[in-house]
Amino acid sequence: DDRGDQTFQQCLLPLAKFPNVVIKISALFRVAGPGSDPYPYEGVRKRRFDPLLKAFGADRLMFGTDFPFVLEQENAYKGAVNIVQSWISSDKDKAMIMGGTAERLFGPWDSPSININ
Repeated sequence: DDRGDQTFQQCLLPLAKFPNVVIKISALFRVAGPGSDPYPYEGVRKRRFDPLLKAFGADRLMFGTDFPFVLEQENAYKGAVNIVQSWISSDKDKAMIMGGTAERLFGPWDSPSININ
C-alpha cells in the first residue's frame, strides 16, 4: 500500500549508506499482500526488489523464505526460490543473493561455526 511504499522509500532505502546493513529478501507473499499482487509477485519485484538491488547491491542482499509459512503458499519453497532467481539477471549477483551473502556473514556452509567438543 501507499503507506508501506512511503516507509520503504523514506526509512529502508536510506540505510544503504551504512555498509554494515544487509537486507534479507523474504516472505514475498506477505509483502505482496492478500490478493493485491498474486504469484509471481511482479509488483514486489518492481516496488521492492529492484530498488533494493540498486541501492544495496547483491553483496548486501540475501534470500530467505519465511519458513515454514512459505509452505502454505502457492508453489511453496521451490516457487519462492524460482521467483527470486528469475529476478536476478547476473550469475554473480544470483550467487550472492541466493547464498553467498549469508555465507559471508555467517561463515562457510561446509565448516561448523561452533565446536561442541
